[in-house]
Amino acid sequence: MKFFSTFFFFLVVLNSMLSQTKDTVGVLDKAKEHVKISGGIGALGTFYQSTTMDSTRNPIFYQLNANLNIKVGSVSIPFSAVLNQQESKVSQPFNQYGLSPRYKGITAHLGYRTLKFSDYSLSGNQFLGVGADINPKNSMVRGKALYGRFAKEIVPTINPMGDIIGVPNLSRFGYGAMIEVGKRSNAIGVLVFKARDNLSSDSLLNQDATLKPGENLIFGVTTKQKISKKLSLKGEIDWSAYTKDLRNEETVMEGFSYLNNISPLFHANSSSTLTKAIKADLDYSLRKVKLGLAYRRIDPGYRTMGSVYLNNDFEDIQAKSTFRLFKNKLTLGGSFGIQRNNLDDSKYTEMLRVISSLNANYTINEHWVVNGMYSNFNSSSHSVLTKDIDTDSLRYIQVTRNSALQIMYAKANKVRRIAVSLRGNYQAAQTENIDATSINYVYNSALGVQYGFIKTGLNINLSLNGAKNINATSEITTIGPSLALSKRFLSGKLNTSLGFSVLKTIYDMSSGAIISTKILGTYKVNRHHNFNLSLSDLDKTTIISTTDKTHANELVISLGYNYSF
Repeated sequence: MKFFSTFFFFLVVLNSMLSQTKDTVGVLDKAKEHVKISGGIGALGTFYQSTTMDSTRNPIFYQLNANLNIKVGSVSIPFSAVLNQQESKVSQPFNQYGLSPRYKGITAHLGYRTLKFSDYSLSGNQFLGVGADINPKNSMVRGKALYGRFAKEIVPTINPMGDIIGVPNLSRFGYGAMIEVGKRSNAIGVLVFKARDNLSSDSLLNQDATLKPGENLIFGVTTKQKISKKLSLKGEIDWSAYTKDLRNEETVMEGFSYLNNISPLFHANSSSTLTKAIKADLDYSLRKVKLGLAYRRIDPGYRTMGSVYLNNDFEDIQAKSTFRLFKNKLTLGGSFGIQRNNLDDSKYTEMLRVISSLNANYTINEHWVVNGMYSNFNSSSHSVLTKDIDTDSLRYIQVTRNSALQIMYAKANKVRRIAVSLRGNYQAAQTENIDATSINYVYNSALGVQYGFIKTGLNINLSLNGAKNINATSEITTIGPSLALSKRFLSGKLNTSLGFSVLKTIYDMSSGAIISTKILGTYKVNRHHNFNLSLSDLDKTTIISTTDKTHANELVISLGYNYSF
């Protein structure tokens, strides 16, 4: 009896599932009309061969990449991934993947992603984790948030030869949020970013005494203000609390007492510092005139775990302008700026830089264009201890002048097109200190001709480049031609190109030559499939004397395939 009741129940459930399946199929058929899937998959294989003994590049290299975008109505879900054989336990990840679904003004981030809060807080550092970017079209409130790993732990290993592989590194996690209120042209934003190194790797910390776990907390304010139709202001100020070594005992920071009252966000100790960074841009625009004033100040020791590299200990102010004359045919631009360092008087020397530049662009007619530029970079360094005593306080003066002129001609019709360019550049750098004065001159010039046949798809590029570097002890001359040909075949399905260049260098009693050959080919089977092949050969010869000659060769062959849908 129990069997029959169970069997009957199974039939009822099965019938219900079949009915639901029919309804589901109908729903899916309708959904297909609203679902759009696009993307692509690519594979690249590279062979490398070199005659140099110090080459460390792998002879075989492969890389796989994929991108996918699923769009359902107004919801967009992009996905990307990269895979190659360089992935290693003793390096930061090469293999990366990410997903950023979007719905109207809301974007979610999963995987390896990047977000930017401001220039001096979170700006460019990649993380593995989750994030969100809320930016509705007509909303007065916008926001960003994230949590993830900014660096993975690396424990060096020893190979069979006894070599240490990998640079020790602690894992680093961070999180942050930013809220901006107001119109897009008139808004104020507030941000918080926190990152901290992992302290649990005692063995790793004991292995490398120079490895110090740090902590960073940044609080910032940004603003965008449209003061009038012609005047606008952008700016930001960020405060960075940075602890160089978390293992130090917690202490009270004199002058920064409030840092000791924001636990658990930040624990101040003897290695903690509080610094700030300021940025402001004021722009005034008329119909044919643009004026701007920019100010930057970054305190000595300012650091952020949200940026790969950031200069500190400098303050500069710069004025810039742009004018358009003669019915916009002539554009003149110029800038003038002053920069200094040693803001806290902790260095033995301080630097003062004066930068000025002028550029012009003149469109004579539809065929001829002329542009030129001139810049002057003047810097001086003084001893802080004696700068106000006598001329011996002058450590050194460096003046660098750059000037360039370019003339371009272009003409095209239904049959052919031609373009000619002539460029020249001159640079003079003079350094003067107590002991000596040195001057270095650099000359560069280039002549290029481009000729294309529109119907046949044949393009010819010919150029001649030359350079001369002169200083007190040597003179180096470099000159050489280059030729590039490209041609389409099979109704545009096959694109080919050939490049050949020779660069000869003469310096003192020796000389050298570099011969480069490149061959590229791309075949598009259809709108989904395409193949590409490239070959690059670099041949380098150095002649020191009739009996002393060195030769090196590098060969790179790559084969790739891409599928798009």
